[in-house]
Amino acid sequence: MKLIKELNPPALILGAIVGVVATFVFLESQGLVKHNENKDDYALSQYQAIFIDAESQQQYLLSRKPSNQHARCVDGYLFIRSDDNQAMQGLIVDYKNRGVKCVQKTLAKDQSTQDHAPSEQSVQAK
Repeated sequence: MKLIKELNPPALILGAIVGVVATFVFLESQGLVKHNENKDDYALSQYQAIFIDAESQQQYLLSRKPSNQHARCVDGYLFIRSDDNQAMQGLIVDYKNRGVKCVQKTLAKDQSTQDHAPSEQSVQAK
């Protein structure tokens, strides 16, 4: 019991921190800590879909803040690219890693697409 009373709590905390740092430095020097330098392994971002019923007049609120990303249809698949770093580009895939297809048509030219697209009044910025 005498030993426990003599231990200083700040010294214990300092000893724990020094032990963790020393362990990390040792593992790093031995090459046992793996660093991933391949940007292909990183997710650019995660997305969610909002179901918009074409026949409903329900209002949907969107943030006014821009996402700093834009989508583009390339060879029939939807790609997303960062506005901040043009080298960051990714293919949009579903939960089974299948590419999301797209059609390179504008809404003004394609009347059938316009019938199924949400009206401008149904989506509003917050």
